[in-house]
Amino acid sequence: MKSHIHHAGCGCLAMFQRRRLLGLGLGAAALAVTAGPAAAALDKGYEAMLLKCIDPRFTTNTWAYMASRGWENLYSQFNIAGGPIGVVAPAFADWHKAFWDNLGISVQLHEVKRVVAITHRDCGAAAVAYGDRIKTDRAFETEMHTKALRDFRSEVQKRQPHLAVELGIMELNGAVGVVT
Repeated sequence: MKSHIHHAGCGCLAMFQRRRLLGLGLGAAALAVTAGPAAAALDKGYEAMLLKCIDPRFTTNTWAYMASRGWENLYSQFNIAGGPIGVVAPAFADWHKAFWDNLGISVQLHEVKRVVAITHRDCGAAAVAYGDRIKTDRAFETEMHTKALRDFRSEVQKRQPHLAVELGIMELNGAVGVVT
């Protein structure tokens, strides 16, 4: 499946003239009125919850990664500085409860099957958590990201043992290296 990321010059939205938009709006309103309870019942059984960093450089790349898995509109997400690092590193201990509570409600409301946890290279929160060496020593950066991701997986397994956990480190170009 090929994904298309919309941007100002892509031309996809040119087909939406005023009359077409009015017709689409009326059709959507009619569908919303008739679908009511049936649509609410579809709000179950989502594929995943994505945990990622707040860094805006990776927003499009993480969306594209999830879309490449065929999961458009089939995952919830939680964004926090450092992503999984922000959930397990002692430097961010005050944040941990918010994530675990959010994961619990996501499982309850959306019946997610897995958690996808992605860190990224050149992460400011990782430097706060593990020191500035992470900015200049790629091997150390990889080691600390991998440790945080594995610690995260262990915590998920303790709290939500039925969930699968997928781990990855995103490069600056958007490529994701899987962590086992």
